[in-house]
Order: sequence, then C-alpha cells, then structure tokens
Amino acid sequence: MERVGAGAIRSQLARRREAATLATLLLRISAALIRTPHHRLGGAIDGAIAEVGDALGADRALVARREPDDIVQHHLWERGRRTGSARTVRSDLLASILARLEGGRTLVWNTRDEFPQAGQVESLTEQLASGIVVPLQAGGTRGGMLAMIARTPRPWPADAVEVTERFAEMVAAALDRIASHSAMTREQEGRRSAEAETRLLREHLAHAGRVSMLGELAASLAHELNQPLTAIYTNVQAAERFLDRRRPALGEALSALHDLGQDCRRAGEVLGRLRQMFRRHETERAPLAVGPLIEHVLRLLYEDAVGRGVDVVLDVAPDLPLVNGDGVQLEQVVMNLLVNAFDAVMGMDGPREVTVRATAKDGFLALSILDTGPGISPGDQERIFEPFFTRKPNGVGMGLSICRTIIEAHGGHIVARNGRERGSVFELSLPAAKAQ
Repeated sequence: MERVGAGAIRSQLARRREAATLATLLLRISAALIRTPHHRLGGAIDGAIAEVGDALGADRALVARREPDDIVQHHLWERGRRTGSARTVRSDLLASILARLEGGRTLVWNTRDEFPQAGQVESLTEQLASGIVVPLQAGGTRGGMLAMIARTPRPWPADAVEVTERFAEMVAAALDRIASHSAMTREQEGRRSAEAETRLLREHLAHAGRVSMLGELAASLAHELNQPLTAIYTNVQAAERFLDRRRPALGEALSALHDLGQDCRRAGEVLGRLRQMFRRHETERAPLAVGPLIEHVLRLLYEDAVGRGVDVVLDVAPDLPLVNGDGVQLEQVVMNLLVNAFDAVMGMDGPREVTVRATAKDGFLALSILDTGPGISPGDQERIFEPFFTRKPNGVGMGLSICRTIIEAHGGHIVARNGRERGSVFELSLPAAKAQ
C-alpha cells in the first residue's frame, strides 16, 4: 500500500480549496453578468477578466475578435496596470493564434517552446512564456478568443483550463448580448428615422395639396373678403356723413366706427384662416368639432358652388362627438372632397347636388360626401387613392392620395364607392375623442 506524504495531502487540500474558490468566483461573475444592463456590460466584462486573471495567477488577460478589417482587442487586463479599452491591433501573433483556434480547441502551453510557431514570432513571445487561449464560440461572437497569459513558464492545471473555458462561455454570451442590443438599437433608430422622414414627406405633400387648391378657391376667397371690405367702405362713408353735419351726430358716428372695427376684425380673421390654411406646419392635434369645420369649408367654397350652379345639402347630426385632429389638415380633406364632388356634377343634365352628411356610430365620427355625378368607373375604384392616378385632364392625381394619408395618420380610414342610384360616395371615419 502506497503511503501519501503530509506535503502531498496538504497540496491536494490546497488545490481543492482553490478549485472551490474559483467555482464560487465563476458563479458570482455569471450572476453579475446576467444582471448587468446592456450599457454597462463592457465595464462588467473588464472587471470579471481582472478577477479571473488574478485568481488564476495570470499576468495578462485579453479578449480579441476578428473584425472585417482587422483584429480588435476589446478588453485587456495586465497585473499592476489599468484595464485597457477596445482598440484595433495589427498583430501577426494574434492572427496566428486565431487561425489555430478555428478548430474549436483550447490552446495551452506551459513553456515558450510549446507555444505555437514560437520560432517564427520569437520577438513577440517574450512576454508569453505560458498561457491558455480559448476560442469564443457563442452565437455571433465566433472568430474571437479569451487569453490568460503568464510572463514566466508555469504549469496550468486542468482546473485552471476548465475555469478559463467556462469563463470564456460567459464572456462570449455577454458580448453577444452587447452585439444584439446594438443591432436592435440601430434598427430602432433606423425605423424612427424612416418614420420621421415619412411624416415630414406627408406634411410637405399636404402643404403642396393646399397650395394647389389656391387657384380653385380664388373666387370664394375673394367673395369672403369682399363682404367685410364693402361693409368697411359703407361704414366709413356713414361716419363721414354723421360728422359732416352742422351738429355732428356723434352717437351714430361712434356706432358706424364700431361697426367699422368689427368689419376689420372679420377681414383679419379671413386672412388669418388663409394664412393658417396655406402655411407649412407640423401636425397639431387637439379636440375639435367637425360641424363648425364643415361650415367653415363651405363658406370658403360658397362662391365656387354658386358659380357652378351646385346645390349643397348639409346633413349634420346634432351633438356629434369631438375628434382629436389637426384642424387645418382635416379642413383640407373636406375641401378636397367637396371640390372633387363639384367637378363630378358638372356637365350633368339632372340636378347638380352635393350632400355633406355627418353622423356618430360605434365610437367613430362618420363623414360622407355624396354627389349626383356619373359615379366611379368599375376599374378605377381600386386605384382611386393611388398617388398620381387621375381622370381629370389637368389633374395631378395627388388630392385623394393626400386625403387618405391624412385620415390614416389620424387613426381613421376612407373609402369610395358608387351611390345606390347614381353618383359617388366618399366615406371617411375618425375615432371619437374620449370624454374628459
């Protein structure tokens, strides 16, 4: 029976205690890396490498990965120095090691002579007398390595190699988390940028659509401005007559001047509405009533309807719910649909009639524009909202496309169909604003 000396027993006990200590260290590091948020994982990996390197008695530890252009040293720890940050390195030595790790096996050398290709890179191996290099093979981290290096020859027990391999798995998983989060962040930023560009383009198109209607609205706008301007002129003449008397009629003159001020205010409001209608602005959502909005658009189009001989029927239900929306953009939609309806009834032998109907249904506000025109051709119903599709001789084909874009941006939808007896019907619905 072979006897074991006291020194050997003490050595075995020390190795067991060291193995238990390393196992506890790995459990703590694993839990810490799992709990650490993405933006702090880099620092957590630095700290973990320093702890494991010190516990294994290494003089240097590093993580390196092969990138498309070169080899990037992501983490570097050296005994007695500060932890290094990521940097690109041009190293034949690291390239040689990474090439040897492609088989997925760990490299271990106890003396410089055992180091792979030691004779070819002698000048680079002076500080790599012994070491352990483990390939990083988790997910997208393939093509990397974790190295534990000593400056003097030393044996690396199986426990140290196993600890380094287990730690390499943790590092690879942490690096994968960082890479996945970075890719997700880039994707989210790209999506936000695309949404912002789409929103800006939609607003520019809406602005272009409003400007394109300016010529069609010129007669109505002139009519609305002409009324307060005529009243202003009349009140000025009246005030002059009242003040030109031998005994000036001050009361009547003051009343005429008061009316003059009111007429100036009305003219200013008309100009203000025009300026708001045709300026380019970002979407402004607010609770608004659709009834007054429709009436305002009809006032703008009054002269146009009279000049074309179009009868407008207003069928707006009482107590309609409010909607959250941009008043300028929704006015543009209603105006565009009405102008199209006016165009549709021109040239008809029968009555030229356009009906505006607004009702509330199932938490939505429904608005319909009905005309007595020729209706929509069967082949056009699927394409009528497409950009640049038009049957008008001088049309651009953007009006209905802009209408659909605006309505969908408000959480609603718009459809077109033919009426039961004649004409066409454009129906849009908008979510009703929640009662405060």
